Amino acid sequence: MSTTTATAAAATSTACGTSAQYELPVKDAACGVPNSDGYKPLLAKCAKPAGVTTYDDDCALYSLAVDQSVQELTDCLYDAGVAWKDVWCYGSTNATATATSYPTASETSSSKTTGTKESSTTTSGSESSTSTSGADASLKPVHLGVKAVVVFSTLFASAIFFGM
Repeated sequence: MSTTTATAAAATSTACGTSAQYELPVKDAACGVPNSDGYKPLLAKCAKPAGVTTYDDDCALYSLAVDQSVQELTDCLYDAGVAWKDVWCYGSTNATATATSYPTASETSSSKTTGTKESSTTTSGSESSTSTSGADASLKPVHLGVKAVVVFSTLFASAIFFGM
């Protein structure tokens, strides 16, 4: 008599839609969207000259609000067809990105490799170059709007009720 033992392989996939996706990896004026529903070209169009960067295991995309306010970037995303529940931002509505180095719209970027645009200035015959990958540490946290509070409350309630 023979016996057969079957074992199931554990699935090791990363689920998107966790609360980590709503935490932008920069503390600078920026907005993020889910990496789905064709949002990447919409974010790329609205965020120019800044490029789009993926984060949270490719579950989400973000871009800095370069040469525009967070409100202008948000309005462009909504006008382009991104659902209001699919946009989250960091910085006050009138804040603009302070980074001097960022992925540009013409570059392909991901969480592992990002191109940067450097700025340089010449003062009194001496040249100095600035290349910063972070953001201004003095930027104050933003007050959340009604939409953001609804999204975060829903996520929090889901985590409590479903034990995420």
